[in-house]
Amino acid sequence: MNRLGLGKTNLNRTASSSAGNGPTKNAGLPFDPYSNFRDATYSNEGLIREKDEIRLGAQLHVELLKKFKLSSVGQNRLNRIGQKVALTSRRPQLPYRFFVVEDREINAFSGPGGYVYVTTAVMKLANDDELAAVVAHEIGHIVARHSLKSIQHSEQVSSLADWFGSVTGIAGKTAENLGKAAASIVGNGLLAVHTREEEREADYLGVRCAKKAGYDPRGMIGMFRKLQQLSKDDVGILGSLFRDHPDVQERIDNTQYEIDHMKRDGGTSQVVVGK
Repeated sequence: MNRLGLGKTNLNRTASSSAGNGPTKNAGLPFDPYSNFRDATYSNEGLIREKDEIRLGAQLHVELLKKFKLSSVGQNRLNRIGQKVALTSRRPQLPYRFFVVEDREINAFSGPGGYVYVTTAVMKLANDDELAAVVAHEIGHIVARHSLKSIQHSEQVSSLADWFGSVTGIAGKTAENLGKAAASIVGNGLLAVHTREEEREADYLGVRCAKKAGYDPRGMIGMFRKLQQLSKDDVGILGSLFRDHPDVQERIDNTQYEIDHMKRDGGTSQVVVGK
């Protein structure tokens, strides 16, 4: 699924600055790393309807429960922070659901319709500001419909829109077909493939959302720095989000740039939500 930057990266679209030669000091960035997203609009236009997106997310959750074990440890904390952040997101109307997954990997991921998953390793590592940043990043993926776009554009589930009857007008097919599609999506890892630009977009939406919810946006930087240190000792503990996505230092620089940007404009610059 969308992994906190933790999924596999699609390199077809390159970064505004590569991991190898990106800036080292955010204050000195010669460009706006988030310029592509400031006037973005978000809607389900061209995709399945929101109510069907929620239905798809629920079916994917059923499949995920076959692969992962949920934990009640930290669940109340995650839900409290998650719901607070979700209300300040660009899709506050979704029925968000947050789950703690038992896993030693430092990871998080999200799916269509408001489903967010955080591993027990993240719950232990992150303070509240850092956890809010992690959750806000995943909600950013949901706002931008990243996994939904990946699923709908995949040849393996090309008939998804027809099944729901939302784009073509064809009557939806049976729940059995939806279940098969969800199993295919989870089994083939379609929710874990994102471009570096999509990860930057989730970082951008996330840091602004966390701040709006009342959390310290520097929590995102704090989380990245912890990951930098941990990766020196055991890279295997990092989920693919942190291993394969934009360079961590680049993400720190970009996040600091945005924090400075929010200070300059009072945090009022927001993306426009489509109808």
